Amino acid sequence: MKILIIHHSGLHGGAGISLYNTWLELQDYYEVVTYIPNSPSQLFDFLTSKGLKPKVFPFKLGKITHYSGGNSLLQPRFWYHALHSMFQVKYWQRIEIEENPDLIIVNSKVLSWMGKIFKKSATLCFVRETIAGKTNSLINKYMNRNLENFSAVSFLSEFDLKQTNLKKTNAFVVPDFLDKIDYIDSYGKTDSCKKLNIPFDSTNILFVGGINRLKGVDLVLKALVEIKNEKISLIIAGNDDGVVNESNLIRYYLTRIKKHKQIVYSKKIKDFIRKNKIEEKVYFIGIQKNISLAYSASDFLIFPMIKPHQARPVFEIGVQKKTAVISDFPNIRELIVHDVNGLTFSPGKYASLSFLILKLVNDPALLKRLGENNYKMSLSRHSKENALRILLEQIRLILQKKKVN
Repeated sequence: MKILIIHHSGLHGGAGISLYNTWLELQDYYEVVTYIPNSPSQLFDFLTSKGLKPKVFPFKLGKITHYSGGNSLLQPRFWYHALHSMFQVKYWQRIEIEENPDLIIVNSKVLSWMGKIFKKSATLCFVRETIAGKTNSLINKYMNRNLENFSAVSFLSEFDLKQTNLKKTNAFVVPDFLDKIDYIDSYGKTDSCKKLNIPFDSTNILFVGGINRLKGVDLVLKALVEIKNEKISLIIAGNDDGVVNESNLIRYYLTRIKKHKQIVYSKKIKDFIRKNKIEEKVYFIGIQKNISLAYSASDFLIFPMIKPHQARPVFEIGVQKKTAVISDFPNIRELIVHDVNGLTFSPGKYASLSFLILKLVNDPALLKRLGENNYKMSLSRHSKENALRILLEQIRLILQKKKVN
C-alpha cells in the first residue's frame, strides 16, 4: 500500500524533524512518497543528506496560519497564506491521480483546508499546533469543520485533542517521537564545546529558538542580565531571520522589505546585548544539522516561549539525562512536571527565569535528579517504539475502513 505525505514548509524545524522520523519509520511498512516546498531548501537538503528522496513543488503552499504563535485574521499575512490555497486545489487533485495513494497524510493543521479536496484516498491530518484564542471562535470552528473532513486526525497531546473536541472523525493521540541514537552524547561536554567554539568551563544554558520573539529570546537575555556576574554562558541555536543573504540586488531589497519586522527585531536584540555588556556571555551557533552536539555542550535547556508552543527539544535533550526550564502553559504539562523532570515559571517573567537558572546552577543534585527523570519520561512517552505502535495501528484501521467503504 502507498502513503503520500504533504509537508507545508521548507524550513528545517521541529515539524521537519517529525516529518523525517515519521517517513523513516513508515517506509518499513508502506511505499511512501513525500512532497515538500522547493524553497527554502533547508529541509530538502536535510532529508537528502539522510538518504531520502522528497519530491518538490515550486510554489508557496496555501496555509491557514491561525494557531498559537501564528497569524490572526487581522494580519495581512494570514490572508496572504490562506488565499494561495484557492489556486492549488486542482494541482493536488492531479497529484492524487498521478500518485494514486491509499492514504494521504498532511503534516500540519495549517493544511486542514485539504480535508475535502481529495476524492479517492483516505486522509489523515497531523495536528502539531495548539489552538489560538477561544476554542469557540469563528475561525477555530471553521478549522475544526475542516478537520472533520479527514478520515482521521492525530494530535500530539491529550490537551490538544480535548481542546479541539472533534465529534465526527476518528481523533487520537500520537506523541512526537524520536530515535534515541540520534540524540545521545557522543563527545562529552568539553569536546562538544570545542567543536562549537564555545566555553566548556562555565555553566552552559541552551536556547534553541534563534532570534525569535515567540520563543522568548528577549526573556532569555533579560534573565541573563540579572545574573551576568555568574559564570554562565548562553548558547543560542537557530535561525536569525533578521539576516538577509541575497546576492541579487533586487531580491536583496525586496527581501529586506518583506523581512522588515524581523530585521528590526534582530537589531533590537543585538543592541540589547551590546548595551548590557553581555557579548562575552552569548554565543550564536546558528542552525545545527546535528542538534545533539549543542545538547552535549550544554548543561540544561531553557524554553521561555511567550505563547503556547510545542517543545520538542525538551524530550530530545532528555535523552542525555538533562533537564529544561520552560514557560508554564497547559499544553506542556504532559511534557514537563514542575520539580519532577523540569522547572516551570509564569510566562514572561524573566526574573523568575533567572531565579530558576541560578537554582539549577547552585544545586547539582537537583540538576541531576531532574535530568534523570526527564530521561525516563522522554523514553517512556516519546520512544519510537511506543508512538509507532499507536500510529501503525491507527493507519491500519483507517485503511481497513476505506477498504470496507
